[in-house]
Amino acid sequence: MLKKSFFSILLIISLLASLLFLSSCSSGEPRFMRLDGFIGGTQGLSVKVLEGAPPNVIMDMGITPFSFIVALENVGEAPVGLGTNNPFVMVRLAGIMPNNFGLTPEESAKTLDAKLEPAKMNFDGTILPGEISYVSFDNLVYKPDVFDTLALTIRAEACYDYESYASAKFCMKKDVLESWEDASICMLRGYRPLGTSSAPIQVTSVREAPLNNSAIQLNIGIEHLGRGVFFSKSQPKDLLSACDFSELNPDIYKLEVFVEPIEKGAYEVSCARLDDRIPGGGAHGVVRMFQGAPITVSCFLSRTQPLNVRIYEDMLSIRLSYRYAEFLEVPILIQGHP
Repeated sequence: MLKKSFFSILLIISLLASLLFLSSCSSGEPRFMRLDGFIGGTQGLSVKVLEGAPPNVIMDMGITPFSFIVALENVGEAPVGLGTNNPFVMVRLAGIMPNNFGLTPEESAKTLDAKLEPAKMNFDGTILPGEISYVSFDNLVYKPDVFDTLALTIRAEACYDYESYASAKFCMKKDVLESWEDASICMLRGYRPLGTSSAPIQVTSVREAPLNNSAIQLNIGIEHLGRGVFFSKSQPKDLLSACDFSELNPDIYKLEVFVEPIEKGAYEVSCARLDDRIPGGGAHGVVRMFQGAPITVSCFLSRTQPLNVRIYEDMLSIRLSYRYAEFLEVPILIQGHP
């Protein structure tokens, strides 16, 4: 009996050890250690329709004037609107015949004429909310005559310029290919510490590897985490053609990527698909994420000055610039008059 119990205990210990081993193998390498300073999140502008505007039920034949009011709150960390790098902010009513509601097609789209400051993190870790503004379509009426009732859906489309920011540490050594590494300072291989701002498109990983005796490779992972669609920034012909959700739109799923070291002039950065140079050693260019799928931008960072320090950490700045669009739908009921 004692012998059987002993073997049972050994079997249990062996199974537990196997489970622990499998768990450690499947967990994989952590993608990054988060740097402080950013709020984090996956939204730029929060888009909502004000309760009661429009009302749930309106009368036909122009009897019931009403408003359709869209609230825009900047919950991300990039400023938008007048006087910023992201001046284009538009709200458009779609899914309806504008003339039926007393609008011309041109009047069914409006741009924001204000600046929306972003949300910010205070030094004590508390969050200062971003600003809110409103786009209002007033004096709307339903003009046709309805025999009984008619259920309609009005789509509110919001389209705005936005930016995403990221800061990543990288490890540099006097001799990059030196085999011994001081792990207490930094490692030349693996995912790097990363901080990202609240935005619908984000840098989600930066992975480093040694390249030659004075250069490293940085693979930058970019993902779309929001619920909308994005485009490259361009001057629209008119508000009705801006932010076309069609797959045939040549600007869809494109964004501009900027990569530059914090210490200007100390490094030279070159990246696949980023063909333009930034003064001080950076690179930028337009990339396309096929149907919004994640991409990796490979960059090569080399020193331009000799080093006296054997090993140290430095910082990389990454900025994504794009136009973002999302929509929400509001059901209304058109009631025929008696």
